[in-house]
Amino acid sequence: MATFRILVTGGSGFLGRAVIKALNEKHPTWTIDALDIHPPDEDIRQIIDQFFQIDIRSEASVKAAFSNYHPDLVVHTAGIVTSRELRYSTKDSDWQRVKAINYDGTVHILNATLAAGCTRFVYTSSVTAIIDDLDHDYHNMHEDTTPTGLATLHYGRSKGLAEAFVLSPSNAQRGLKACALRPCTVIGPDDTQVLSLLHDLIAKGETHFIIGDGHNLYDWVYISNAVDAHVLAIENLLPGGAGTAAGEAIFVTNHEPAYFWDFLAFVWAQFGHEPRVRVHVPVTLAVVVAWVLEVLTWVTGRRATLDRGSVKDGYRTHYASPEKAVRVLGYRPRVGLSEGVRRSCEAFKRRLEEERRGMLKGEEG
Repeated sequence: MATFRILVTGGSGFLGRAVIKALNEKHPTWTIDALDIHPPDEDIRQIIDQFFQIDIRSEASVKAAFSNYHPDLVVHTAGIVTSRELRYSTKDSDWQRVKAINYDGTVHILNATLAAGCTRFVYTSSVTAIIDDLDHDYHNMHEDTTPTGLATLHYGRSKGLAEAFVLSPSNAQRGLKACALRPCTVIGPDDTQVLSLLHDLIAKGETHFIIGDGHNLYDWVYISNAVDAHVLAIENLLPGGAGTAAGEAIFVTNHEPAYFWDFLAFVWAQFGHEPRVRVHVPVTLAVVVAWVLEVLTWVTGRRATLDRGSVKDGYRTHYASPEKAVRVLGYRPRVGLSEGVRRSCEAFKRRLEEERRGMLKGEEG
């Protein structure tokens, strides 16, 4: 039985830790290492062989970590995901921070990987490399025909640049066999961003409106399905695998595009919340209101929930074809979207209850 040494960057994060667990379960004879700026939890420490506590923005630190280290394949999940006020930021300082992690960090990791003699690389890109172009809809996206390079938001722009570097002809000429996976919005029990943002809207009383006609489709993916795609890509690129993923960018979704506003309502229903009325706000009006709120934010310094970026995200359509993921990787989601939402929300409710009990205990103390 073949055995390999796999390095997972971002091994302490939402996706990275899940990839480590899945690899350990499916391939218990493989050696798995992790790299992250933050130490992993104890459950991950028990699985991995080595841990590198590295800031990938530092080229020297990355080179030092790889100086006497020779993995068979690197899975690069490390990065910063922009959310809340950072999602639609136009500040150059925010762009420089995101670029330093998501693009420069990827360059550092990949160059060190090749210098260590490793030529197999799975890069966690993002669907935002396409859809962070807020001025267009993207219906049934295909990897080979949907244009890249149009994303303007910091996250998608940084992911697009990094993906282009990983899949560049110059790296292929260096012997690199790499693929770029493009997950859409990932939900799951350990998610700390998506569900918290949607749950906050209940407390804010901002669940009663729909921007536009509400017919815009949107892709989501459950965490274990995204992990399955990563494991399949790893197996594909390793010696003995088909190798068909090399040089490819591949969308990873739940194969169930859902109406954006219906999805939000389904999430809120898991918390016992049902908006008493749903008001359709014309897009033009929503844009004007968002512009006014942006001005007020600039004047007062207090961030509003709505801005022009979030308005555009609320009425656009973007979903991907599953064809390439099925054909190249054999990927099919095993957990349906509704079940994924249920599992995610149940875990989030437990987390809220733990936080409530912690606060009560603190007050009593």
